[in-house]
Amino acid sequence: MINNKRGDIPITILVIGVVMVCTLALISFFSSSLKVRNSFVGIGLVEKLDSQIEENSFYGTVSSTETETDLSAIILETKNNEIVRRTCNCGDNCQNYANWISQYSLASGIPDPVILLSLMMQESDCTANAFSGSSVGLMQINLANCGAYGLSSDQETCKQELISNTEKNIEIGATILKEKYDNFKDGKVFVGCTERNVNYVEWEAALRGYNGWGCGKDSFGNKITAQDSFVEEVTRRVEILKGNYVEKETTKGILWWAKKIVSFSVEYKPQ
Repeated sequence: MINNKRGDIPITILVIGVVMVCTLALISFFSSSLKVRNSFVGIGLVEKLDSQIEENSFYGTVSSTETETDLSAIILETKNNEIVRRTCNCGDNCQNYANWISQYSLASGIPDPVILLSLMMQESDCTANAFSGSSVGLMQINLANCGAYGLSSDQETCKQELISNTEKNIEIGATILKEKYDNFKDGKVFVGCTERNVNYVEWEAALRGYNGWGCGKDSFGNKITAQDSFVEEVTRRVEILKGNYVEKETTKGILWWAKKIVSFSVEYKPQ
């Protein structure tokens, strides 16, 4: 058998070329890592990613997060346990409520269905026929909205629809909450009944707008000071519910991986 020496030369050149390209890529990577490590830009980028990851973990604005909310399990827990002075009296409709809350949160652009659940608990304890004199049902839809959102303009007919059609009540509540977010997300100061002067922004401002920016009064003309803590109770309940009952891990989001990659580049020190 005759060995073809000339045929081996191109293969050898090819192998040497591949090795050189890989070597240059490694040198370039380590050089870039050192430059990032020694610059405020690199540090700032990691801090920015940290901040963004924390924000997304609270508001749920990233579609692929580290946890996935099991709303059915959460709502069943609230049925029998008081969470920040509220329970969810969902009876035999717990699963339906969970499904509708998830569906209309997504449709309305509410980043986390637990926000809507907590709001519903705050407004009515999930009591379908709750009536305050001016607001009706699960989400306590004000009768001033009759004639809008597909509701009858006749107040008595409207009231009965808001009580009997619990799905529609949740849908309207989700729509109104998102409208309040769009109106007040940049911030507004709430004076309240106790002169608190709190500047609410983002979804806290939406919750404040949903409940109202003024100071309500009871039938005796006394200020309802309890409403001043409305936002704090709703958001605290969200934190507790998610802290206790969100357990299902899913694929980590792209921001998490981006932070890991940049952190490695910033911190790496070649020997």
